[in-house]
Amino acid sequence: MRRHSSLLLAICALAAACSRTPASESAAKPQAPAKVEHPRTEADLSTVTLSPEAVKRIGIETVTAAVQAVSASRTLGGEVVVPEGRSVVVSAPVAGMLTGAGPVVAGARVKKGEPIFRLIPLVPAERDQRIEAQRAVAAAEAEEQAARQRRDRLEQLLKDGAASVRAVEEARAAYDVAAAALVAARERLKGLTRNPIGPQGEISIDAPLAGVVQSIPAAAGQTVAASAPLFEIAQVDTLWVRVPVYAGDLNEIDPNQPATLTTLDSTGSPQLLRRVTAPLKADPAAASVDLFYEIAGPSGTLRPGQRVSVQLPLVAMAKGLVVPDAAILYDMHGATWVYEAQGNGKYVRRRVEVARQVGNRVLISRGLAEGTRVVTIGAAELFGTEFGAGK
Repeated sequence: MRRHSSLLLAICALAAACSRTPASESAAKPQAPAKVEHPRTEADLSTVTLSPEAVKRIGIETVTAAVQAVSASRTLGGEVVVPEGRSVVVSAPVAGMLTGAGPVVAGARVKKGEPIFRLIPLVPAERDQRIEAQRAVAAAEAEEQAARQRRDRLEQLLKDGAASVRAVEEARAAYDVAAAALVAARERLKGLTRNPIGPQGEISIDAPLAGVVQSIPAAAGQTVAASAPLFEIAQVDTLWVRVPVYAGDLNEIDPNQPATLTTLDSTGSPQLLRRVTAPLKADPAAASVDLFYEIAGPSGTLRPGQRVSVQLPLVAMAKGLVVPDAAILYDMHGATWVYEAQGNGKYVRRRVEVARQVGNRVLISRGLAEGTRVVTIGAAELFGTEFGAGK
């Protein structure tokens, strides 16, 4: 009986094992979250084929990428600054109370001569200084005319023998004094016209140059002392870049070659910088010497105080793969491309990596082989043709 029970248990266990299926077979295969059909490589999407007539009409020209000797460079950090002498702090000429002349705020662009404040002096002034200046000019003109007529009359009498030499000399001296008084009166009136004074003696504080208002430490309704700063204006149309260089490396930098500026996010095309004559500045604590460069083109979105990356040319030479800068194209994301000419009107867009710019040449670090023919003139037209903007 015990033998039959053991046999029955063994048969049941074998049946249960045969009825089981593996977990991998019973579980359903998970579906992929995305599926790409007919994938294409980047080269398949970036080939432009032109007819011979189109090539002739665009005037496409190509050059061969070659290894050439270019000046070596060193990348350092720089700071965008306002050029020396182009930032002006306007102070109060006399003590008084400020009134607003216009809705000018910090960061606004102003024109030369645009009123910023009006200052009412605390010391009582004449009712209308301009009228007084005009009266002084009229009186000086009358005195100058009378002195000139008396001088001319005495000179004629001297020729006729009816006047003395001493009288003529006194008349000439009186005329010189009257003429000098007239010049001074006219200059005073001109100064009041440039800096108009109102009927209560208030002085108009105008912008001395066209630029951007950097700061306004004073406010309308405030009483200020003489020489108190009212506002600061800086000309930012042309900016400089200050590059601190280790004093021991100063002789290695080529002063005759332009430098190259790139932003820290590496977007946009590099900008050329030209060396300028600037005040001699150094930092003894950092053992560095400041070099100043001017941005050759428009400053764009650069602003004073911004940190940038600057490639300084060195006197030493180095070899690298070089193409003209006209062959480089920049897309909306800042990536760099060239068009490779493969013959028979076929042009392939290739992604390249630009190491730096040397004058009107660009040093390629990756993406292009020596001997490859790239498009220079007509590259922009090919770029527009590929993306539907060409004509």
